Amino acid sequence: MLLVQNVLLKFGEVRALDDVSLELKKGEILGIIGPNGSGKTSLFNVINGIYKPQSGKILLELNGEKIDITNTPTWKRTRYGISRTFQNIKLFGTLPVVDNIILGRNIYSDSGVIGVLKSVFSMDKKDYINNRKKAEEIIDFLDLKPYRYSLARDLSLGVRKKVELARALAQDPKILLLDEPTSGLTYEEKSEFLYYVKEINEKLGISIIVIEHDVKVVSSIANRVIAMSFGKIISEGTPQNVFQDPKVIETYIGTERI
Repeated sequence: MLLVQNVLLKFGEVRALDDVSLELKKGEILGIIGPNGSGKTSLFNVINGIYKPQSGKILLELNGEKIDITNTPTWKRTRYGISRTFQNIKLFGTLPVVDNIILGRNIYSDSGVIGVLKSVFSMDKKDYINNRKKAEEIIDFLDLKPYRYSLARDLSLGVRKKVELARALAQDPKILLLDEPTSGLTYEEKSEFLYYVKEINEKLGISIIVIEHDVKVVSSIANRVIAMSFGKIISEGTPQNVFQDPKVIETYIGTERI
């Protein structure tokens, strides 16, 4: 689905990503672990176009062909099927849940977010009807019905994380990038969120890359794991093999949370 080849990303003399290569296979969940500053979020920012690497390539499978998206703008990558969530939730606090989800459809509007916002407040418009139908399907899938008309600012952290996930799904992704999705959640909220991540992967067929600090979270959902340190990949394989790798143990010795 996705191929990252020998990517170098520098900020001054600091190498945020140093010759990083990885692949995401169709239908898998790939976990990325590493301490703060190891390059995990920088990798996401390169994949979805926020940062442009100094060297290396990002290749995406599209209609059976590999295309080079290294210099493709973020909005176009989203149309190609790459969606993401962020560490810091980016919702419109004064809008209800359903409208926050509808705003994820902005990539299909020639006028972007402004156009979708206008459709939200014009109930008779065809765009709103079609977008609302998609939003309702996602609300049912993620069991957000009790919060449909609640303002985002009034929701708990766990529900807001689900709403941001719902908005990413509204973009009809083929690849979903989840940046520390369970950070700050209770044990029960984590369990529920991970249930939906598995459902998205298995029932919707979406390939997923997830950045996580919690080793137990990664072990429970990932098919493969990549460990990063100082901008480099230091280990790759099954969760069991990576967590038993001496390099990983040495890097994270004495910690349960990576």
